[in-house]
Amino acid sequence: MPEIISAEARPLAQPAQAARPLHLIANRASGSGEGPRLEELAAERCRELGRELVVHVPDSPSGLAQAAERARRAAQADGGVVIAAGGDGTVRTVAQVLAGSEVPMAVVPIGTFNFFARNYRIPEDMEGALEVALHGQPQAVNLGQVNGHVFLVNASFGLYAKAIAERERSTSRFGRNRAVVIASTVISMLRGHPVMDVELEIAGVSQRVRTPMVFVGNNALQLKDVSLDVARCMGDGQLAVVVLRPVSWWGMLKLTLNGLLRMLSQEQSLESFCAHRLLIRRRRGRVRVALDGELLRLETPLEFRSWDDALSLMSPPLAEARRTEEELTAAAPGADAAPTGGVAPGSVAMKEDVAG
Repeated sequence: MPEIISAEARPLAQPAQAARPLHLIANRASGSGEGPRLEELAAERCRELGRELVVHVPDSPSGLAQAAERARRAAQADGGVVIAAGGDGTVRTVAQVLAGSEVPMAVVPIGTFNFFARNYRIPEDMEGALEVALHGQPQAVNLGQVNGHVFLVNASFGLYAKAIAERERSTSRFGRNRAVVIASTVISMLRGHPVMDVELEIAGVSQRVRTPMVFVGNNALQLKDVSLDVARCMGDGQLAVVVLRPVSWWGMLKLTLNGLLRMLSQEQSLESFCAHRLLIRRRRGRVRVALDGELLRLETPLEFRSWDDALSLMSPPLAEARRTEEELTAAAPGADAAPTGGVAPGSVAMKEDVAG
């Protein structure tokens, strides 16, 4: 996917980062709850390198955005890097705060699927991802956006958003792991969703459609993972739009099986296309939208767009990224599908920032 690298992310001119402070935001509820271990590892590594580490602790489970804002202000003042540690939902919350600023963001993926980190060849092991935060290359990254809210991987409403809501109920009861997530999603898909009347507008041209689901993707890896050829949209700096036609229960069963078998390219119930901007109108004033697994209620119309160069992301050095890409491509199903202040050396100044 070399063309996707150049289109989705390109190097930014940045000052040397050897002495940049690190501002760590760890969502201790993400994935397997490895946030505290990450803090210990980061403190040890920064001590070895003589780098300053500031840990920004959310003052409540809902205080992640406020912690990210404190980290952004601090990083702007000292030229530091903000580290978002967690799953795609946690990273999205931090990216919402950093988007449009010059503050670079690093990612330590400790969530369930980590599509965003994997898409940019950031290692899924904690130690490797932390090394990218310390020594990586800043890249300009495109984000998706709907009504002012950014998304890294996907945004959707209708059936898929309902599946996300039911998935959250299941994981709170049975634990957050891939088996629970997949089983809950399959059951929810088979239960279906009422058909919605919506109007899609692209480049001034409108079309009314009846659909149980609209899905907008901004992650080539996720789309390639289920063999959807609109993964190529990211290479053109666009979003991938997937609209589900009304189907019977048997049609939904076939769609679900094709998704599990990563064969959605053969699914005739899906209409897909690329768009830089998409406007969706519904008669209902508010609609539940899932953004990277987080549920929001947004006013209609929904305006989706690709936000070019929205975020500065710490990524692996080019040679390492190419090696990682080759490994991902070799391991991926359908790999032949369409492309888709100063600190004394040897010491560490570690601070913990808690909302007052």
